[in-house]
Amino acid sequence: MEQPDRATRLSDTSPVTRFLRPLLMLGLLVAGALLMRNIPALHHMLDSTVLLRDGVKGRMMFLAGASLWCAFGLPRQVAGFAAGLAYGVGEGTLMITLASTLGCVAGFFWARWGGQAWARARLGTRFARLDAMLSQQPFISILTLRLLPVGSALLLNLLGGVSGMKVLPFIAATVLGGLPQNLVAVLLGSGIRVDATWQAVLGGGLFIVSALFGMWLWRKARITALMPESQEKSERPV
Repeated sequence: MEQPDRATRLSDTSPVTRFLRPLLMLGLLVAGALLMRNIPALHHMLDSTVLLRDGVKGRMMFLAGASLWCAFGLPRQVAGFAAGLAYGVGEGTLMITLASTLGCVAGFFWARWGGQAWARARLGTRFARLDAMLSQQPFISILTLRLLPVGSALLLNLLGGVSGMKVLPFIAATVLGGLPQNLVAVLLGSGIRVDATWQAVLGGGLFIVSALFGMWLWRKARITALMPESQEKSERPV
């Protein structure tokens, strides 16, 4: 007997489940974000360089706290600043990149569980066109949006999750696309610690370069998306 594909399994989900899962997904995200902002222990951990530098234990605490912080859509610049302050440029960049990626992947799978069936059932052809673009060019789509200086990382995680894209291109694009902004935050944090003005200047330069590169990729992706349609029109008989 043939196994049903993903689209069939999603369409067979009960209406009650399709209604409750998005509510649970969004409710937990909102509640988690509010809770994360108001946990004194978490803020103390991110502010305490002594605690974060405490060997493997301190680094595991940073990864756990910063991953949760990023998973609920809170500004990763805060965690990146703390990483730079505690670990310096090299290790700090590695730590915040790992933590922010873990948080994004958690949001990706949470959205896939809670919102994919609802999006397919309620948004119809509008979602189908977006899903096709993301599924056909997952890496370039996510990389482009990650590099843009505007937008919400949380919304991008949710968008990737509800689409049909695979997780590995999402992870790769998230690591590369988030690296410039992570490095900017780490440089600012480590620059305050060592009083190195050039690091803050370099951080600002990296932010501008990443923004320009992101806009260039976005324009190229739009042109590529229009090419098949243009070719199809040109091939039609007059």
